Amino acid sequence: MDLPRTDYGQALNLQRAAVRQSIRHGGPDVLIVLEHPPTITFGTRGSEADLVLSAEDLSARGIAVFRVERGGAATFHGPGQLVCYPIVRFRVWKLTVRAYVHGLEETIVRTLDHFGVSGFRVPKHAGVWVGEREKIASVGVRITRGVAYHGFSLNVSLESDPSDLVVSCGMPETRMVSIADLAGPVEEQSVREVLVRSFAEVFDVRIEWSSLHELSAALRDP
Repeated sequence: MDLPRTDYGQALNLQRAAVRQSIRHGGPDVLIVLEHPPTITFGTRGSEADLVLSAEDLSARGIAVFRVERGGAATFHGPGQLVCYPIVRFRVWKLTVRAYVHGLEETIVRTLDHFGVSGFRVPKHAGVWVGEREKIASVGVRITRGVAYHGFSLNVSLESDPSDLVVSCGMPETRMVSIADLAGPVEEQSVREVLVRSFAEVFDVRIEWSSLHELSAALRDP
């Protein structure tokens, strides 16, 4: 499902509804691609010590802060960044946690390669890097009763420098960069399309496009 800019709370509620539906009734598997207004999220390893600005200053700037159940530390989301939320039946897909995270990273690497950017993994740190201290994508997932959700973010042309707001991923030595920084301007919609195609190739699935109305109807309990 290809969505426009969506509040983080709304997207989180949509994910959780899809998880409940999958646990109770066996599906559907869902792939949501969108961007968020300026938002900071804390995963299970996140701490307010990672904030550069106080919670009061962030609120004054209209930047939302959420503590969520995904893995990882603090992450910034905002305009110019694509966020991908796969809600999939982990056990049905017969994946280990490591294989699933590796697949998400491979999806990002293939997407970057299409735009002439070389991305790589760093052992023991989820996500994708383009330099020794330059990170372009963050990964954080949660698995509940055999269903995986949350996912990853990919910087396309970030309008804000996350380092002004938060220590991304709990790694102060790491700088967040975008595709635009490395390859010049790129159409976000084209990145969305390549991202979805790469996901389908990596996980060997077929994508059927859905509207928010269609998905919301499918997620209502019978």
